[in-house]
Amino acid sequence: MILVKSLLHNEHKVLQIVKQFVDMTVPDLDIIDDGVSKYTYIKGKPIYRSNILKLSEDVQNQIAQQLGRFLSQLHSIPMSIISENKINEFPGNGTRDSYMDLYSRIETKLFPHMKSYVMDCVRDIFNPIFNHTNFLDYTPTLIHGDLAPYHILEESNEVIGVIDFGVSGYGDPAHDVSVILDTLGEGFIKKLSKYYTGIDSFIDRSRFYANVSSIRWALIGYENNDVSWHLNHLFTAKDISPYSGW
Repeated sequence: MILVKSLLHNEHKVLQIVKQFVDMTVPDLDIIDDGVSKYTYIKGKPIYRSNILKLSEDVQNQIAQQLGRFLSQLHSIPMSIISENKINEFPGNGTRDSYMDLYSRIETKLFPHMKSYVMDCVRDIFNPIFNHTNFLDYTPTLIHGDLAPYHILEESNEVIGVIDFGVSGYGDPAHDVSVILDTLGEGFIKKLSKYYTGIDSFIDRSRFYANVSSIRWALIGYENNDVSWHLNHLFTAKDISPYSGW
């Protein structure tokens, strides 16, 4: 219950800040009692890749522009304001040591069930961690943290809102792009990058986070004997380019 209260209060503070700097519609959050809250309802549909790819190039670019503007504004909020309001650190931030530990668990528990080419692919994903001590260096910004399709709402081919800032905090902006990359694909990220010019500086970290995501969920499922962790992350874009500079 203490954790729930802390997350709600953090989300409430985040949303108050976001509304000052971001044009995109986000929910109002009222905390009614300890662990009890009320959100305004934003009517819309999840932004699924299968639907986006059916749209014309012009409409796809329009959606990319709207999301690019949202991310650019969100990630540009001064860190002094984040610090003053005691915003939490994003819980998904990782270090080189934590990812080395993750790889060790994958190697021990999942490799015995993998074909050799799959093991080679996993090693390739982790290569920047093995070979470059500064690969995960970043300048922290406020991030959403979970920009899955069901948290980005569209109506009539326009992005009308972003919801669920429950894990939002300061962290690596590459995390936000990684979730969009994982679910909408590299082709959409290329469109997005025309409207958010900072992406090129961290796109390889986004590729790393996106690639690691499904492996991590498979590992959690294995460790907890719960296949749902893996099944709930099957339908990603599987459209991620190789690393460019590592």
